[in-house]
Amino acid sequence: MVLDRPPDPIKPDDPVLVPRERPLAVAAAGLALGASGGVGLLASAALIAGAGPVVDAFRAQAVASGVDPVTAGEIARAIRTVLLSSGTGTLALAVLSMLLAWGVLARYEAARIGALVVAAVSLACGVVRMSVTAFGNGVDWSLASDRHDPATAAAVAQAFSEAMPGWLAGLGGGLTDLQSFGYIAVIVLLVVPASREYFRTRVESTAGVRIPWRSAGSSRRTKAVPP
Repeated sequence: MVLDRPPDPIKPDDPVLVPRERPLAVAAAGLALGASGGVGLLASAALIAGAGPVVDAFRAQAVASGVDPVTAGEIARAIRTVLLSSGTGTLALAVLSMLLAWGVLARYEAARIGALVVAAVSLACGVVRMSVTAFGNGVDWSLASDRHDPATAAAVAQAFSEAMPGWLAGLGGGLTDLQSFGYIAVIVLLVVPASREYFRTRVESTAGVRIPWRSAGSSRRTKAVPP
């Protein structure tokens, strides 16, 4: 017969780990990040799909306005490169945002830091995207060619304004606004004290010693109480 060994009176009891609920700010940040990524997918699809028709219409309008065909072709290639680069960059950030949204909800500290970085970069990319769609006629596209005199710049600006369809400018501006609001909300929600404390997980033993614990998934235990 084996008897139970009496507990050691000087040894602290093992902590009893209990689950910690996810703060509302973290849940809202994860949802906002995922939603912003979804909006980014729509914006990138619109840019990539509209790049070809915009460039073709611009080239025709520029030549009709008196711009040299070679110059119009050079500027058209620059416009295509900018639109496609903006679209593919938006697509990459949108996919990354949706992946990081899962990491934020799963309570990974690295995902929180990554979400803050992606949100800031996406805000900057949104400014660039809007400047080449809704406000593209204000860009001096003639700098992409050897001829950037005032007359050519004016003709190119007019041609771009006529080539850019209203649906693409309006859709790009509206989606950029929605996405910007979402990313701003993500940044605010992930830097509030409740969110920082939630990701900075610690376990406290019954002896009162604070033991650092790495950030973990939402199913991990995060708080200790005496038995």
